[in-house]
Amino acid sequence: MLEHIDLHNASLNSTIPLELGLCSNLNFLDFSNNLLQGGLPRAALSGLKKMRFFGISNSSLTGEIPWDAITTWTDLELLMLQVNSLTGSISSEIGRLSNLTYLYLFSNQLSGTIPKEIGHLTNLLQLDLSTNSFTGPIPPTIGNLTQLNLLNLFYNNLTGTLPVEIGDMASVQTIDINTNQLQGELPVSLADLKNLQFLSVFTNNFSGSIPRNLGQNTVLTYVGFSNNSFTGELPPGICNGFSLDRITLDGNNFSGPLPDCLKNCSMLTRARLEGNQFTGDISEAFGVHPQLSYLDLSRNQFTGNLSPNWGKYGSLTYLDIEGNKITGNIPPELGNLSNLQYLSLASNDLTGPIPKEIDLSTNSFTGPIPLTIGNMKRLSIFNLFKNNLTGTLPAEIGDLKYLQIIDIHSNQFDGMLPSSLVYLENLKILS
Repeated sequence: MLEHIDLHNASLNSTIPLELGLCSNLNFLDFSNNLLQGGLPRAALSGLKKMRFFGISNSSLTGEIPWDAITTWTDLELLMLQVNSLTGSISSEIGRLSNLTYLYLFSNQLSGTIPKEIGHLTNLLQLDLSTNSFTGPIPPTIGNLTQLNLLNLFYNNLTGTLPVEIGDMASVQTIDINTNQLQGELPVSLADLKNLQFLSVFTNNFSGSIPRNLGQNTVLTYVGFSNNSFTGELPPGICNGFSLDRITLDGNNFSGPLPDCLKNCSMLTRARLEGNQFTGDISEAFGVHPQLSYLDLSRNQFTGNLSPNWGKYGSLTYLDIEGNKITGNIPPELGNLSNLQYLSLASNDLTGPIPKEIDLSTNSFTGPIPLTIGNMKRLSIFNLFKNNLTGTLPAEIGDLKYLQIIDIHSNQFDGMLPSSLVYLENLKILS
């Protein structure tokens, strides 16, 4: 008797046949990555009592999931219906699937609340309900999923608070609940998750401070708190494991200095801290981060000087320190950033000559633009407006083939514009 059907990537373009229900011994079915249409036929699925693996993902299925049929598959371990156009809600009967280990329903058009019976699935390893239209709270029974390693609920319309019971999910490594309407403070129990590596809560309505012990009991690689209303200082141990790869904190009201452990995160690739009230000496906040590609510290209250060590960030493409209280000269080592595409140091208290580049507007720079500007081959934006620069615009600017914006108004330049400007095929704005 037929037990196994694997027709993924088979270019199927039809509906699911009712005759499938005659395969009563079938325990494995994979129709993923096809062009199947129509709904999941209840009559056919009701006959598949021995099903363990059921996958029809990345297709064009519509209609509601026939939970009354699927929840009779008491041996079911994997249910994968992601990336379709399925509608309706999740039945409370889902709690009958006690052997389920993987539940993937992401990227559909499902709605309704997440039933509290989801907490009966105590063998679940991964739960992904992201990119749907679920509403209501995250049920406290989620804490019963002590074997779960991945919880993805992002891109929904969930409300309420993050339940304190989430701290009981002892095995969880990834929690991604970004882009919902969740509110309140993050529960202190988050700091009890010793296996947590990836925490994403950005674009919600969270407030209050981050649990002070977060990061002390685990090795975080990603934290995303952007676009909330968080306040207070960052936990001192948030990067204790020195394995932080990305940290996004922009659009909050964080204050105080950056944690000392950040300078030892040599694997850091992306740091977005803009739009907060951070303070402290910027020259001491960062170490050497050879893989750092994006650093935005703009619109804070940082003080101190720019560190020459930043010239060692060989992978850096974006650097924005606009709107702080940075003083002193620009270190010439920044000219070593050969991959840099955007630099803004505007609205600080920088002085002295310009070593080599870029968005340095609204400062008090003097002297000419250095000829070495032509070395910044990938530069796209060149802002020097509202300074006290003199001399002429160097012909070497014509070597910057990617340049789209030149803004040098409100200075003391003289002479003629260089003819090399005609070589800038991507130039859109010249002011």
